[in-house]
Amino acid sequence: MTTYAQGTSLWQDARQRLLRNKAAVGSLIFLLLMTVACFLLPLCPFIADPNATDLQHIAAGCSLSHPCGTDQLGRDLLARVLCGGRISLLVGLVATAVSLVLGLVYGLISGYAGGRVDALMMRAVDVLFALPFIVLVIVFSLSIEEPCKELTATVVETTGLARESVAPFLSLVPLFFAIGALGWLTLARMVRTQTMELKSREFVLAARSLGLSHCSILFRHIAPNLLGTVVVYTTLAVPGIMLTESTLSFIGLGVRSPNSSWGTLIKEGADRMELTPQLLIFPALFFCLTLLALNFLGDGLRDAIDPKSAKD
Repeated sequence: MTTYAQGTSLWQDARQRLLRNKAAVGSLIFLLLMTVACFLLPLCPFIADPNATDLQHIAAGCSLSHPCGTDQLGRDLLARVLCGGRISLLVGLVATAVSLVLGLVYGLISGYAGGRVDALMMRAVDVLFALPFIVLVIVFSLSIEEPCKELTATVVETTGLARESVAPFLSLVPLFFAIGALGWLTLARMVRTQTMELKSREFVLAARSLGLSHCSILFRHIAPNLLGTVVVYTTLAVPGIMLTESTLSFIGLGVRSPNSSWGTLIKEGADRMELTPQLLIFPALFFCLTLLALNFLGDGLRDAIDPKSAKD
């Protein structure tokens, strides 16, 4: 009796290739632990309040009560690094999601329409590419800052929540949309190129012959075939967006005091690195390790989903 080996799907093969990549798996575990630490550890009673000052322990070194020391106001550095990581990771994920939606929809429409519509849409992308990204983010962020303040007041009035618990997150809304609304250009070009290739495939021609609408063909037949590209882009875009947020916070246009992100903590540490080097070392260490893990995971996903792009 003849036995046949059971076949595996494309995604099963990709998962097996990813699991064989020790650097990518280790990075994924590290990112999960970092996310849990940043979002859950600050809720534990043994972690100090990140904004509580202790004038008797100003710029103190590492100790049992303050494992990473304290800053110039006596605030626990470990608590501030964990809460800062919460904001940095949140900015990276939300802004990436915004740019993902915009870039995917824009690229799909441009590549599928073709002709003059495609040329006009791509020229608009070229114009945006030619403009300085950081300057556009700053202008866009400042232009929607006032409406976000009104939104904060409305949320506080309607929900009855304390302003202190709502304002730190709603104040980041301009940053989310400013970075995300201008970070979709590269993805739009990638999606457009692959859409132009896919729209002439047999399954798309068959869908057209069945009378399906253009919207159905785009989002039910073409978009699922771009999932690999989108997943890889997401993991590689988060580090870049986190760097952008850190740059804006470093120059004072990101997270507002007394809240902190890794960018603001690195700025504070750089100003006092000669007197208290731990203020720079610990936030920079957390930030660099997270960016390295995201890049290793992105490379591993790229090699798993598209083996032809794997490095020898």
